[in-house]
Amino acid sequence: MKRYALTLAAVLGAALAGGASCSGPVAGELTVSLTTPNTDDGAIKVRVTASESKEITGISVACSGCRLFFEQPSPTEVLAVLTGDLAAGPLLRVSVSDTKAPSAYSVQISQVASRSFALRSTSGYGLTIGP
Repeated sequence: MKRYALTLAAVLGAALAGGASCSGPVAGELTVSLTTPNTDDGAIKVRVTASESKEITGISVACSGCRLFFEQPSPTEVLAVLTGDLAAGPLLRVSVSDTKAPSAYSVQISQVASRSFALRSTSGYGLTIGP
């Protein structure tokens, strides 16, 4: 009986320890960063999406002096325009339902303009989203 109790305790302990490392989603922020071939970008229009099981719960600027205009048509999509003296590096902070799954979120560039409001090709630009 004593051996059975020790074996049961060991099995339960291992199961509980294993369960602790398999925690669920963790809400928080991911950062959207820009790669640009230019030094005088003034506006960018982007679309941020989440996979069906995830949500976007907010969005804010990550660059100094930038202004953000956005709409959220659904919990899994945000359309945003960011204006200002844009430069390579962090642009946006996106609040999400699960920071453990950054690959469940994506961001695409729709349009880019210079500081003199001339539309540019999106060729050479890139956005990443991650911790």
